[in-house]
Amino acid sequence: MIPLLLALAADGIDWRGDYDAARTEAREKNRRLLVHFYTPNRPLCQTMDAETFGHPDVARAVRERFVGVRLDGETRSDLFEALIGSRGVLASCVVDSDGDVLSELRGYAGPQTFLRFLEKAESGVAAVKSARQALESAPDDPGRLYALAEAYRSSDSPRRADECYTKAAAAPGSDPAIAAAHERLARLRVMRGRNIDARKHLEEARRRDPDGHSTAVDRLLLTEGLVLAVERRHLEAAAVLRDALQRFPSSAEQDHLLFALGFVLHQASQDKPALAALEDLAKRHPDSSWMPAARELMDHIRNPQPDHQH
Repeated sequence: MIPLLLALAADGIDWRGDYDAARTEAREKNRRLLVHFYTPNRPLCQTMDAETFGHPDVARAVRERFVGVRLDGETRSDLFEALIGSRGVLASCVVDSDGDVLSELRGYAGPQTFLRFLEKAESGVAAVKSARQALESAPDDPGRLYALAEAYRSSDSPRRADECYTKAAAAPGSDPAIAAAHERLARLRVMRGRNIDARKHLEEARRRDPDGHSTAVDRLLLTEGLVLAVERRHLEAAAVLRDALQRFPSSAEQDHLLFALGFVLHQASQDKPALAALEDLAKRHPDSSWMPAARELMDHIRNPQPDHQH
């Protein structure tokens, strides 16, 4: 009999090595499946084994609430592409019993980040399931497609969210969800560096909803600033981001706005105001997901490398 369990004493997790068998086991146990892609002998993968999966809280969470399967990302590049949507050597995702990706996490993650990833995946299960069921009776309804996309986005499943937003945006008619879907697609595209596609969706969102009834203006401004940043129009980006922060002081995306402002100001060689924006972020949103990158950028500004240029 081919063994299903690859017991790793170092991290305390009984990793399965067969994806299909692990899915069957997860279904039988009414658990979600945690899929971890790694590459043997890669230092970063070994570090994650020791620091993250060797952490007792992470090991306990995986053992007690998931069925974990660990696969070589190069050997199973087909599955990596199917679940994550690209090629790579290090990533994790949580999959439900239907094989649907509820949440994904690319690259290295420390123990606390990984625990938050697991919690977010579990907390999004009910919303995704409910939205999928609602869509079954009206599979082309843009509002229901948008609702499912939002559920995927909230649980950090961007590829599935993108698929649903794209279908909603392509729907005929003038449903407000169509404009909202274009706004979300603009952000997803620019976060991947695809500024031309992002600008097209941004313009379509504004054309369909010029008064901002169904698309949040602060989100649109942030996306516009990010597009300008990708285009290396950093001072123009800074002006847009400052406008958004001034007009929407209670924006739910204030942390992202502040980080983006700090980044573009640094790229424009305006380090003093860049540092002020990043310090404001640290003061207002110490638990923001943007804080690791902000701390790294602050260290870089305070301790510049010799002959550093942008």
